Amino acid sequence: MASITDYLLEPERLEVAAGLHGVGFGLSLLGVLAGGFGLFLLVRRLGVADSGLSRSEAVLGFPLALAAFILPSVIVIALGQPLPSGDPLTSGIVQAGIALGAIFVLANHPWRPGDEPPGEWQRPRQLRWVPLLWLAAFPLMQLAVFCSAQLHHLFELPIVTQEVVARLRSRHDAGWIFAWYLMAVVAAPLMEEFVFRVVLFGGMRRLLSPMSEAAGWRHPGAIVALFVSVSAFVMAHGVWGWTIGILPLTLLSLILTALYAHTRSIWPGVLYHALHNAFVVTMQFFVL
Repeated sequence: MASITDYLLEPERLEVAAGLHGVGFGLSLLGVLAGGFGLFLLVRRLGVADSGLSRSEAVLGFPLALAAFILPSVIVIALGQPLPSGDPLTSGIVQAGIALGAIFVLANHPWRPGDEPPGEWQRPRQLRWVPLLWLAAFPLMQLAVFCSAQLHHLFELPIVTQEVVARLRSRHDAGWIFAWYLMAVVAAPLMEEFVFRVVLFGGMRRLLSPMSEAAGWRHPGAIVALFVSVSAFVMAHGVWGWTIGILPLTLLSLILTALYAHTRSIWPGVLYHALHNAFVVTMQFFVL
């Protein structure tokens, strides 16, 4: 018999009468939209939304992001390890090393035309508010999972465990657990925040800045960059069809992108992403 805690941690397990899946989806979607807007109002208090990158950093960032995204898989293939991510310990070390290298190169590259100052994206800002923001967003993330589950029930689609979660649960020895924490809590946030937030959002926003004189989210380039960054993040996590991860991953990406835009720093997003992944991994290993 599932407890209230079980339903809170795995809201997709909450059973709703067959004829009420549409109602459950509609109400929970309204809750996600209303809560998401409230969360956005909190995030926007952290600063004016902008790129955070200089123009030269925006140009150089794209090949560095491509390297940070592709090189770990190339090394996994060269080592003969199973795809897509290989051994979690190897993958974690390789991903973290390449991501930190790309971050260092972009922050310290010498190619700055004229008197162009370096960008702000590498400076730690507003970190003290990130844990509180994560706590405020937690019920919203769980509501998004429930909303996605109701959508599946409404269209009679199967709810299956993601392959990465099934693999994570396959062992429980200390070395395996450490490897997954390294990969999910350290390496993945570093690589993904650099690729999807700093470069895809920040770089595109900077390169599209001549489109308009408007600031913040009124600038059309900000909306284009937001759409590209969020879409790429969701697809990169293997969500190609009607899977239960679409709504939660979209919400997570929107939060992380807004956090980067309003702080113009990579580190608040890295911290938030690490807290999110640490919770997920801990639940899989020790609770669920």
